[in-house]
Amino acid sequence: MYTVRAAVILAVLLTGCVTEVKFDFDPDRVTAQWPDERPDRPPGELLIVSFPGQSALLGRHQVSRKTVTFIPAFPLLAGERYQAQVPGQSPVLFSIPSVDAPAPRLTGIHPSTDVLPANHLKFYLHFSESMEQGNIFRHFKLSDDSGQAVPEPFRETELWSADEKRLTLWLHPGRQKTGVNLNRDLGPVLNPGQTYTLTISGRWKSQAGKPLGANHTKTFRALPPDRTQPDPAQWQLVPPPANTRTPLILQLNEPLDWALLQNQITVENIPGQTQVTRAEREWRFVPDAPWPPGEHRLLIGWELEDLAGNNLERPFEVDLQNAPPHGLAQPRRVQFFVK
Repeated sequence: MYTVRAAVILAVLLTGCVTEVKFDFDPDRVTAQWPDERPDRPPGELLIVSFPGQSALLGRHQVSRKTVTFIPAFPLLAGERYQAQVPGQSPVLFSIPSVDAPAPRLTGIHPSTDVLPANHLKFYLHFSESMEQGNIFRHFKLSDDSGQAVPEPFRETELWSADEKRLTLWLHPGRQKTGVNLNRDLGPVLNPGQTYTLTISGRWKSQAGKPLGANHTKTFRALPPDRTQPDPAQWQLVPPPANTRTPLILQLNEPLDWALLQNQITVENIPGQTQVTRAEREWRFVPDAPWPPGEHRLLIGWELEDLAGNNLERPFEVDLQNAPPHGLAQPRRVQFFVK
């Protein structure tokens, strides 16, 4: 059998043991292989292959001491998304690759700066293709300046954009927030003054089954923790000239969250495109049509955060039991004139 894709996952079986299960995906069959002996359950319960969120595909099963193989009634189609599931394990998404499917590329990592506060929270990873999902965290490693892996650094929840080409990779907020159990038990993920490297494995595949091909890294230095809320009074707004499509520029005094900069700052009643530049220290807005002269307003949502999760309404370290409700928060309105 020609195997077009294989994956190794950790499946927590009904016995409570953590067991390595190897998957082989092929247009004519899907096989799950246990390292010792498969659980004693009906084959149709041990391996379920389906379209995501739908009933099991029609087909039959073959079993051996270590494996269960599902043979679909019709060959799996190249480019279609499927999921395979074993007991106690989240579904593993896969596709049968087309021969001409392009290899994925890591097109960017945000924040783009190489210095981050020690209580930094999240990275945005951008890809040229929709990426494989399910047990993706085996493809990430955070290491310190001695090359040692940082233990349990990530919040292992997959947060994808709608097109499945951007992943939000969180450092575990339970370790980054002082006073909570994980922070007390394991300590913070990052320590000020140390240099760290985030590595993304080249073995990670697109949903079409093509690997990244080479490891990708981001190296950065940790600064002291940032526990101060962003202050719009410290930002500088540069209005454009009238009757041009010159960008409106907002110069920030610190890097802010890349994704939130895309949607938490808008110009009232003026359609256009947002640009984030200068390592997330500058926001630009290019109108679709030339600027009309006169008074305009910039709207800044209270959810806009810095890299440590401090937003305009409250710091990340706030005691939520005594905090005012979010529903009272309103966007900031900044008036400017185009001449």
